[in-house]
Amino acid sequence: MPSPLAWVTPGLHQELAHLTLDEVCAHLANYSGNFTLDDVAAIAYINRLFSDENISTHAGAKSALLQCTAVTAQFAPLDESVLQLLDHITPSDELKKRISLLKRIAPPQDLRQRAQNHFSISNNAQGERLALQILKELPACIWAAVALLRGDYDEGRMPGGWLASFKCIPPLEPFWQQILFNHYAALGFREQAMEIWEKMDKNSLGSHTLNLAAEAMYAEGDRGTASSLYMRSLKKDPRQIPVRYRLEALSESFVPDRQLLESRKINIYLYSWNKADFLEKTLRSLAGTNIGNARITVLLNGCTDDSLERVTGIRDTLFPDRLEIISLPVNVGAPAARNWLVALPGTREADYTAFLDDDVDVEENWLASLMTVLEAHPKAGVAGCKIVNPGTPRRYQYLYRTPSVVRDDLIRISLDTPPMKHDTGLYDFIRPTANVMGCCHVFRRQALLDCPTFDLRFSPSQMDDVAHDFDLALKGYEILYCGHVTCVHHQNTGKNFIQAQSMNQLGNILGNDVKFFHKFWNEREKLRQLMNK
Repeated sequence: MPSPLAWVTPGLHQELAHLTLDEVCAHLANYSGNFTLDDVAAIAYINRLFSDENISTHAGAKSALLQCTAVTAQFAPLDESVLQLLDHITPSDELKKRISLLKRIAPPQDLRQRAQNHFSISNNAQGERLALQILKELPACIWAAVALLRGDYDEGRMPGGWLASFKCIPPLEPFWQQILFNHYAALGFREQAMEIWEKMDKNSLGSHTLNLAAEAMYAEGDRGTASSLYMRSLKKDPRQIPVRYRLEALSESFVPDRQLLESRKINIYLYSWNKADFLEKTLRSLAGTNIGNARITVLLNGCTDDSLERVTGIRDTLFPDRLEIISLPVNVGAPAARNWLVALPGTREADYTAFLDDDVDVEENWLASLMTVLEAHPKAGVAGCKIVNPGTPRRYQYLYRTPSVVRDDLIRISLDTPPMKHDTGLYDFIRPTANVMGCCHVFRRQALLDCPTFDLRFSPSQMDDVAHDFDLALKGYEILYCGHVTCVHHQNTGKNFIQAQSMNQLGNILGNDVKFFHKFWNEREKLRQLMNK
C-alpha cells in the first residue's frame, strides 16, 4: 500500500521545503538537466539550503549553494545582499570593494523598504513611484535603477525615461552595462543590445550573458560566433545541459521533410467544448499550414454554443472532403474525448496522429517538422513542441517536464518552463524528455496502439496528457521535444488566470495531484529513471 501522501502546495519553494539535503541536491541536478539556472530558481534553492543546519557538513549542499549563489550574482551583479552572500562563501577583495561602493550610494532604508513592500505585493505602480523618487534625489542609486529596470523587464518593454536621469558611478559602470545588455538581449531588442555589446569587456562575462550574446549573434546570422560564445559559456559552467543541446542544434540545420506529408497517412484530431471563437481561429490557422493528405476530425464535446455551425462552415469552405465532425450530446471530458478519437478506425490506419487543442496557432511546417523528428528516432512514441503565450516579446508557456521528486510519500513533476520565461532561442533544439505539452503533439501509430487510453481518472481535464506520456516512457518509448516548432496557445495566458479560477477548478487540479501519485506509486523505481542525473 502507498505511504501516506505528503501534501505539498504548488511552488518550487514549497517543494524544496519537504526535501532532505540529499534530495535538494538531486532536485537541483534534475532542474539543471532541464533548464539553465536563473536567479529566481537559484534563490529558491539558496533559501532552502541556507535554512538547513546541516549544510556545513554536507559537501554536496555546499557545492550547490555556491553554484546557485554564483548564478544569482550573474543576474544581479549589483545586488548588495547577493554579493555579501557570495563573499561569505568565496571571500574576494573585489566583491568587498563592490559592496562598499553600493553601500555608499544606497537609498534611505525606510524609503527602500517601503518600495520593496509594494513590489512584494505586486503593487508595482506604487513601488516604481517610490523608486523614481529615490532616483530623483539620488541619481547614482543603483538599487532604484535596477528596481525600475526589473519592472520594465516584467512588462517586456524598453527602459523608461528614467534611464536618462540615472548616473552610474564609473567603477560600477561595467556591471551596469552588463545588466542593460542582458535586458535588451533577453527581450529581443537586438539593436540596443549589439550597441552595448561592442563596448563591453568580453573577458569577464558569465555564462548567462554569454548565452544571451550567442542568441543575439545567431539572430544576426552569425552562427559561428554564436557557437563559440556557447562553448565559452559551457566551459565556465559545464552543468548547462540545455546549452549542450543548443550547440548540437547549431552544428547542423534542421530541415523538415515535407515529402512525409504525402508519403504517410496522417490524422489530425481536435476536440472542443463551447469555444467557438477559438476553435474557428484554430481551424483557420491550421488551413494556412502544410498538412499534406492529412484527415481532420473535430469532436464537439457537448457544445451548446454555435461551434457546430462554425465548424460546418469551415469544413465546407476550407477543408472539403477531408474534415469529419463528431457532435456529442454531452461533455465527456478531455480524456474520454481523446479516447473516443483514438478508438476511431482511422487511428489504426494512419502512420501518425496529431492532437491539437482548440485554441492554438500553428506554424506553416509544424506537422512535417514533428513527423521528421519521429522518423529520425524510431523508438520515439510522441513528439511535441515549444509552447508560447500570445503576444510579444514571446514568453514560454510550456517546454517539457520530467519527474522531480519520487519518494514513497511524494511524487512531483518538474517545472514546465524556467522562471525566466522570455524566449531567447536557447531552447530551440531536439531532446528526449518525459513529457511534452498536449496542445500540439504527434504520435506514432504503434505508440497509440500500445497506450490507447488517456486515463479517465483525470477528467474533466488536466494531467491526462502528462500521465499518458509517462505511460509511454515506462513502456520504453522516447518522448521528444522539438524546439524548432513553436505553437501559440491562447489558454490560461491572462496575468490573473489563477485568481480567476473557480474553487471547483482548483479542487480538480489539486485532486489530480493525488490521483497522479496513486497511479504511479507502484512504478516509483521506473519513474526515477526518467529524472535527469
